[in-house]
Amino acid sequence: TVDLRAKVLRTKSLLDSLCEGSDPNSKHWDERSINEAKRNWVSEVVICTYDRRCHSVVDLIFDRSPATMPVPGLGISHADYFEQKKKMTLQYPKAKPLVAVQGRNNSTVYLPAELVCGNELDPKVKQKLPSIASFKPDRRNAAIEEVKRFLKPGAQKTKGAGGGLLPALGIILGDERLKVNCEVLPLPVIMAAGVKVPQHKGGMWAPLLNQANFNVDAGSSVELQVVVVYTRTLNGCRERVYDRLRDMVNRFNSHFRFGRKPARTVEVGERDGHWEGVQQFFSREELPPNVFVLDFSKPPGRVASDPAYGVVKQMLGAAGHLSQFVNFNTYHHGAPNADMKKSGIILQGVARQVLSKCGVRIWWVSIPKSIPMPAVFVGVDVFHAPRMFDPIANKKTAKASVAAITVNVLRSHEQKENSKIELYTETAKREAGQEMDLGRVIHSAVKNAMQALQVDPMSCIVWRDGVGDGAIAQVASDEIPHVRDALTYSNSKKEVPLAYIVCQKRIATKFLSIDGSQGLPAGTLVTSLQGPDKETFYINGTCPPYSTPKPVRYVVAQKDESLKDCALPETTWALCHDYPN
Repeated sequence: TVDLRAKVLRTKSLLDSLCEGSDPNSKHWDERSINEAKRNWVSEVVICTYDRRCHSVVDLIFDRSPATMPVPGLGISHADYFEQKKKMTLQYPKAKPLVAVQGRNNSTVYLPAELVCGNELDPKVKQKLPSIASFKPDRRNAAIEEVKRFLKPGAQKTKGAGGGLLPALGIILGDERLKVNCEVLPLPVIMAAGVKVPQHKGGMWAPLLNQANFNVDAGSSVELQVVVVYTRTLNGCRERVYDRLRDMVNRFNSHFRFGRKPARTVEVGERDGHWEGVQQFFSREELPPNVFVLDFSKPPGRVASDPAYGVVKQMLGAAGHLSQFVNFNTYHHGAPNADMKKSGIILQGVARQVLSKCGVRIWWVSIPKSIPMPAVFVGVDVFHAPRMFDPIANKKTAKASVAAITVNVLRSHEQKENSKIELYTETAKREAGQEMDLGRVIHSAVKNAMQALQVDPMSCIVWRDGVGDGAIAQVASDEIPHVRDALTYSNSKKEVPLAYIVCQKRIATKFLSIDGSQGLPAGTLVTSLQGPDKETFYINGTCPPYSTPKPVRYVVAQKDESLKDCALPETTWALCHDYPN
């Protein structure tokens, strides 16, 4: 996918993106289109197609072209310069604009738009990348057979017994693929405010939630004091979008409601202007209790996420305010030609997120009765930020990683006793790529969760992500004692039965039907394929129709004797459907 992305980038120039199919030689640029182009591209990073160097765009010059813009001190145009010095004849020497980029010592360099491309794909192209780079089961099966053909003895004219690549190394490839028994786990019981999700809706039950009704009287519910933060360009539609979202939230008749109008509205700029506007507002305003911040964001240019997102989230979280972003680059809910059905599906999801963040259990998932209650479920993962180009180091560098520990408490197998979500989470900054040595961080999170949620657990299950086979023993020996010690901070001081499961997603294993024509459905459980030391099971995930389903391997590094009869695969599968996940 990465290689394909690079190829796509280099086949569509900035000039192509700006002209959008029009002839660059005759393209007319009015004031509106010029402003739109500058808003999308100024301050973006572009890649030079002839030397692959990255540059930051300072401006787009629409009154000059490569043929009319002279090169200072040389007495020739930029079009002539590229033909004489770079041996490159421009296809559109008279096409506007010229791209002004930052050069050495704060100088400005002018590049023809046909010779640079963006470092981000158009959103529509980006959406299609997975389908381009994926393979259906039948094509994957045929490719495997083709590869095997070249690895069998006698398939190649090489020296050595039998011939072939692997036999030359003393390895013989078996004729048969490994066959395993499997079962398809049923959909767990999912209840959304009295609405039960039927088995045949296991792939998509979100539309059913429109029928959910928590039946809480409006006079008994909490009215949230909504602060709407919006990017300046959304001023014309913010009220309409808020009204639609308010109605969706209130239609659930839950313990929390939106008011008829926002308590406050805050207009902000883009990039730094976004977080600076939020900071100024919350530093000077005295706010009522029960504040909820809705941030209507339209990031500059074509970027998928708002550069200010992390800063704003950190500020609001530190101040104790719940918040929800609505990204208008993902879909513009206020556009005159907006598809109301598509917009409604997205905003319904936003409404559920809002209530979930307030503690409403959007839907209830049944947990196997073999799990002793109250139960503590701990999830541990490390997020690695993508490498970004550093102009100072002149290379892509990794940012710091973030470890996240989430503690979820279920007090009973009965839905009515778990109407509210009890969730506690902590994060910790890590060195780039650092997955290990999280024992103390996990200890702090679990200990604080026990104290904050006031729970005396009868069992605890930990799911740990990001650990390879070679590191399981080391990570388990570090983290399990810390979890056990943290659990003793509950009221009873007894040792809590514990299971510790390592989740491995980046594996090469895929399960196909016997004839290789089909992948296996979501929820397929395989327990007959075991590792050398630890109990192992696989659960197949879902996938789009153009790809092959991929399983997750679960390695049970610890399972206390008192939990030996607990159904860990079924519990794992059930919690995959829990809304906070």
